[in-house]
Amino acid sequence: MKNISYLLLLAVLISCQEKREFKIDKEYKEAYQAFQGELHEEHFYYLSISDMFELDSASANSFGSAPENNFQLKDSTAPAKLGSIKFENDSLVFHSSPEVEVRLENDSVIDKYNLISLDHRGHSEIMFHENYSWYVNSLEDVKLLRIMNSENPEIDKFPGFQSYELTSEFIFEGKLTYYESPKIIEIPVSYGGTREAEFIGSLDFEYKGKTYSLDFMEGNFIMFGDQTALTETYGAGRYLEFETNDNKTAILDFNHAYNPPCSYSGFTTCSYPPEENWLDFEVKAGEKENLL
Repeated sequence: MKNISYLLLLAVLISCQEKREFKIDKEYKEAYQAFQGELHEEHFYYLSISDMFELDSASANSFGSAPENNFQLKDSTAPAKLGSIKFENDSLVFHSSPEVEVRLENDSVIDKYNLISLDHRGHSEIMFHENYSWYVNSLEDVKLLRIMNSENPEIDKFPGFQSYELTSEFIFEGKLTYYESPKIIEIPVSYGGTREAEFIGSLDFEYKGKTYSLDFMEGNFIMFGDQTALTETYGAGRYLEFETNDNKTAILDFNHAYNPPCSYSGFTTCSYPPEENWLDFEVKAGEKENLL
């Protein structure tokens, strides 16, 4: 969740860093409120996922609310037939139903569309029809169709998570080390087993006289766990991003630690921290597991 508000917050922290201390002042709190707003948008995105299906290479993978589809949506008010996704040669091809108009994010209308282009998360382009949208998520040998509904009742039902009080105790200046080649680590995943993940560097910081190291991925993304996972925070670990101006040092602010989407949506897939990223102390900062 790299964003403008976080960069503003970084500037605030660096100004405090020059005095060798971090302060939770008015400017920090305003930047943190902006971060909370963007976190709420992320909750909205994942809570809008209303269905998830595993695509079958031997099937037409048709979907809609009608029972004759391969995948019947839970929402009976959805269009009877939205389309199908077929395996054609080495590609996935979406075919829209003649009964609906399907658009891409650039507002172009599509009848047939090749979904071979995936982003860094393995996601295809998102397709839209009225309040419904969908995309394919490629996970190694598994391809999942995720259906989203911007009017999903689950969105309004979710109150948000409790968070610890803002504290300067868990804001650190860290030292960055980039690996010559990515470190490959087996990490746990929510759908069972493990997967290989690439970590491009480590961030070292000191707490109570001891040096700790956290491996990070592209996008300055950290998955970590700590001793609060036994009592107060999500048991599988939390996520955190950091910002750096010089690729040598970074501000590691655990007030921005947040829960993986699997903690509040059953239609997501999550990766969890490797053993190396579990801290042996309690990080009483960021999101908790309990709801508001």
